[in-house]
Amino acid sequence: MGEVERPRSLSRITVDSDAEYLDAYDHVTYSNSLELLDTIAETQITLNLFMNNKFELAEERMAELYDKSMYHSMGYTCILFIKAVMTVNKQDMEKAAEACKMSVEVIERFRERRSIKETIFGATAKGKKMTDEELHAELCYAQMLLIRAMLTFFHDDNFASFIKGALNIRTCYQTYRYCEKLMNEPSVWVGRNKKVQEQFESGTRMGLGTFSLMLSVLPSKVLRLLEVVGFSGDKVAGMRDLQHVASMTGTLCSPLAKMVLLTWHLIASFVLGTGQPDLEVCKRIMPGLTHLWPRGAIMLFMKARLLLISGDIETAIHYFNMSIESQDVYKQFHHGCYWELLFAHGYQRRWSHAANYARLLMKESKWSRCVYTYLLCIFFAADETVDETKRIETINALAGKVDGLRLRIAGKSIPVEKYCGRKAKRFVATKSLLFAHYEFIYFWNGFDIFGKNPKLVRGVLEDMDRVWQMKKDTVDVDDYCLYYFLKGVSLRHLQLYAQAEECFKAILERESSIKSLTYLPPNATYELAMLRISEQQFIEAQTLLDKARAYKSYSLENKLHFRIHSAMGTMGCRTPMM
Repeated sequence: MGEVERPRSLSRITVDSDAEYLDAYDHVTYSNSLELLDTIAETQITLNLFMNNKFELAEERMAELYDKSMYHSMGYTCILFIKAVMTVNKQDMEKAAEACKMSVEVIERFRERRSIKETIFGATAKGKKMTDEELHAELCYAQMLLIRAMLTFFHDDNFASFIKGALNIRTCYQTYRYCEKLMNEPSVWVGRNKKVQEQFESGTRMGLGTFSLMLSVLPSKVLRLLEVVGFSGDKVAGMRDLQHVASMTGTLCSPLAKMVLLTWHLIASFVLGTGQPDLEVCKRIMPGLTHLWPRGAIMLFMKARLLLISGDIETAIHYFNMSIESQDVYKQFHHGCYWELLFAHGYQRRWSHAANYARLLMKESKWSRCVYTYLLCIFFAADETVDETKRIETINALAGKVDGLRLRIAGKSIPVEKYCGRKAKRFVATKSLLFAHYEFIYFWNGFDIFGKNPKLVRGVLEDMDRVWQMKKDTVDVDDYCLYYFLKGVSLRHLQLYAQAEECFKAILERESSIKSLTYLPPNATYELAMLRISEQQFIEAQTLLDKARAYKSYSLENKLHFRIHSAMGTMGCRTPMM
């Protein structure tokens, strides 16, 4: 294996060598070997660099051989892809797209040459004639197709690009399935280096496991259609694959699988479901990764998220701030922390703090200035420490901007931005933002997070009751129903089920009179179903969930459908096709 001296590059990273690689930049060796296992080892080193905030070193290390090695090429493209998605910058997107194209070309040079019959009808697992490089080229090809598809969605916002991206995802999944056949064919691995097999298995299982998890959150109507064209969304199988890979110590994908599991339990389960993470799994995974990446911004963020969900909000805020302070190369990582800090302070009703983080996001982040402006507007409206004249003037100015800041992706409006735009328009018409801050927290699963802390829930309830006593004589039906909806949610988390039920029924009794907030009846029906699940009345719960699912054409409809699907899953049911 050839080695050359290169400044600011590192040859080896282990769990116990953190101080060594953080400081020794000038006299370390860099492998220029193109042997398969050596290139994988280099990629593992790069992963550790990246996760320990050495972003430029990581990019430099992968760039050295990215036009010759498929793993270097894939690693380099992944780094550029992460940067492009974070910045939402056109030049970064174009650079990532060009690197992705180059990476596919590099990988294609290593792939097995197939017959016309195999190309048309699909490859079989007769991989015993394949070289180690050809086997891993299939795996790398699948991973690059997924990145190419995601870049297509972000970079081009037209329908044709959406279709192109979808086809890339289908080909990616089929390639993973082919890798699975190779993985399970004993004759393929006779006489091969065990490490080659382990690295291949870990990559294949991680890809399929991640796919299974992502597909499992889709409503059955969509999933069954996807199953017809070969997709599978088995959550249990996906978890099993990822946990298996996590246990494959020494492989490239072992720490990545652990990160996927953390992301699923700490983030995705709230965004795409009812917020029921397996915190015990997270607590088992976390120590090993924090030891490996002790000062990494991403790891500190994950630790903060675990603390937040566990109810330790103050310590979570501390770790979010540690993540921000740990690096300043990728400012976009800060934005994820600002978003979480915004909600963490919101849970504690520190509206001026929440507004400050919304202001920072509005100023620095390009992801959704529409949402950030709306959040600044509603948190400013909630902050009673501000002079009322100034508050009203600022709210009016901000609300007038919200709808004009909406974006389109793949030719479609973003649902949460559409919701913010409608709420801002309603304010312009009615001058009411009553409980808009609590409403947004609800839709972002905030009640499922701080709902575990009765003291915080009672504080929210008392605050709403206080404001309601001042406003109740002047509100319209929509605001009346919003108050009773949020009150019912709070009472449910306090396990005062009979009182909560009265609140939700009050909304449904006035359903025909609601003009703007038409999403309240379906969400109230869903909340009634959650009451029934808490009372273990599963048949009635399923009936209510079916009723909630039958509502059409209201704001954040897909978000409720994800919750319904997740709730059905907790009862062992599938959402019906129609």
